[in-house]
Amino acid sequence: MFTLPLRIAIVVASASYGVYELLHGDQLGYLWLAAAVFFVVGYFRYGPIRPAFKALQRGQFKRAERLVATVKFPNLLSGQFRAYFHWIHGVLAAQDDNNFVLAEEQMRLAIDGALRTSNDRCLATAALAQIFAQSDDSERAKQLLADAEQIPHKDSTSTYLKKLKLEFEKVE
Repeated sequence: MFTLPLRIAIVVASASYGVYELLHGDQLGYLWLAAAVFFVVGYFRYGPIRPAFKALQRGQFKRAERLVATVKFPNLLSGQFRAYFHWIHGVLAAQDDNNFVLAEEQMRLAIDGALRTSNDRCLATAALAQIFAQSDDSERAKQLLADAEQIPHKDSTSTYLKKLKLEFEKVE
């Protein structure tokens, strides 16, 4: 969970010290170079997705947007983190731009991706239902909410789904 400038500083320091050690005949330098490579690979494999998702959960949309904007190559992210990347993009598209076509596309990519738990899959499906409700497609929203209820989830998620169901019924 290191910020990008801190990651860069760690990589530069580790690589520099590793080269210094190797130039002075110490084989321990390879370990320092491996640490630098570890941080570089970790950045491209996981990126700032976890802190961005936590910011999204707390309602800090600008912070989540800033963090996710630093991902330049989302196709290099692991499957699980790419699914959460799409989830964040879908929610942000629905929040900021009211771009429901992009939001739907991103949420479908998230749902079809490797989300970590069935509870997360349920919540992503419910978020897609909310996007359809915002775009005045209440039939599809209700169908997606019914689909979300069929996915195994936690009790707290059941409460949330019931709340959404009541909101959808009020709209009609």
